[in-house]
Amino acid sequence: MRKAVFLDRDGTLNPDPGYISNPDDFALFPGVGEALARLKKAGYLLILITNQSGIARGLITPEQLELVHQKLQGLLASADAELDAIYFCPHHADYPPVNGISDCNCRKPRPGMILQALKDFDIDRDRSYVIGDRSKDIKIGLDTGIKPICIRAQPAPGFEKIPTFASLNEAVDWLLADAANKV
Repeated sequence: MRKAVFLDRDGTLNPDPGYISNPDDFALFPGVGEALARLKKAGYLLILITNQSGIARGLITPEQLELVHQKLQGLLASADAELDAIYFCPHHADYPPVNGISDCNCRKPRPGMILQALKDFDIDRDRSYVIGDRSKDIKIGLDTGIKPICIRAQPAPGFEKIPTFASLNEAVDWLLADAANKV
C-alpha cells in the first residue's frame, strides 16, 4: 500500500480570493512547490481534494477549472512537485445540479473524494495525512481515519488538538518528523 498527502487547494496551496476562473489569477503561496517536493522525495503521493462549487453557482466552467489546474501543475512541475491526482467536487446542494447531481457524497467534509482516491491508488490510511485550512478539511481527515493537519494562524474552533501551522512548509516539517517516529 502507498502513503499519500491529501491537499486542500484554496487557502492551503494558494491565496483564496474567491472563485478563480482565469489561470492568470492563480498563484501559489511562497514555498509551496519546495514543500511538496520534499513530500514527493519522501515517497508520498500528492492528491488534491478541492470543493469547486463555483461550477454549480455558474461562476466558473469545468473548462476554466481545468485551465487553472493546468497552471497549478505547471507551477509545481518547476519544483518537481506535480500532483499525482486532482479530485474536485463541482456540486453544491443550494445550486442547480451539475451532471444531474446537487447533493453529493464528494463535497467536503463528506468523504467521497478521499474514498475514491483510496480505491484508485491503494492508499494506506495509517501512513497518510490530510492538509487543509478549514474545519471541513480536518473533519474529512478524522472521518476517514487519516491524520489531519491544519494550515492557519489559530487552531480551528473545536479542533484545538489538531496539529496547526502557519505555513505548508512548517506543516511538512512536522509531518516528516511524525512519519519518521511511526517507523
